[in-house]
Amino acid sequence: MDAIKGGGRSAIAGAALAIAGNAVVLAADPAVSDDRVSYPLSTHSFQLGQVFFALTQALMAWGILALVGSEIAGSGRAARVWSKLAVAGMLLTVLGELALIPVAGSDADAAATSAATTVFGLGVLLADVGLIGFGVLALRLRQWWLGWAALPLVLGLFQVLIVTPVSFAFGFASTESFLVIAVADLLVALIGLGLLRNPVAEESRRFPHPQSA
Repeated sequence: MDAIKGGGRSAIAGAALAIAGNAVVLAADPAVSDDRVSYPLSTHSFQLGQVFFALTQALMAWGILALVGSEIAGSGRAARVWSKLAVAGMLLTVLGELALIPVAGSDADAAATSAATTVFGLGVLLADVGLIGFGVLALRLRQWWLGWAALPLVLGLFQVLIVTPVSFAFGFASTESFLVIAVADLLVALIGLGLLRNPVAEESRRFPHPQSA
């Protein structure tokens, strides 16, 4: 239980730091042209920032690891598969943040830049697919109250249907992207709060559900 609560605190901290960091980037005066990877930051500031954002992703990954460890989606094979996808995806986003460091001063359309951003994009996709599958099982089992149990599914769907399209349409350094990413981070923080509170449904206590297949 201590590990689960530790993961909850980590998710909240990672989400809060990510929102604060993105706010700083959004408010920064442009130091380079908007065709550079580091825009609006200088190359050096961007590289330092990527280490910071890798840390926030690692903290949130710890939170997702605690979420799947809580077994609110059961402990069967399906739950294990979705859990592994979610955790692997979150860990890959950490590498994705770091992969942008060497290309910070490059053209945003360069081949090396595309390769680096693909790492993060693949990580997000894997995490979202895992969260959606995990979230469906969590809703079926109702180990948490309905609103809390829906959070993994809502997070996965929100990132696939809202965050990714908006970021591609307006750019990751845009106000629009900041707003939708902030909402996603808040959903992670709510998951962390759920891990701290452990909102077990009354019906689950009275009538335990069978484990998922």
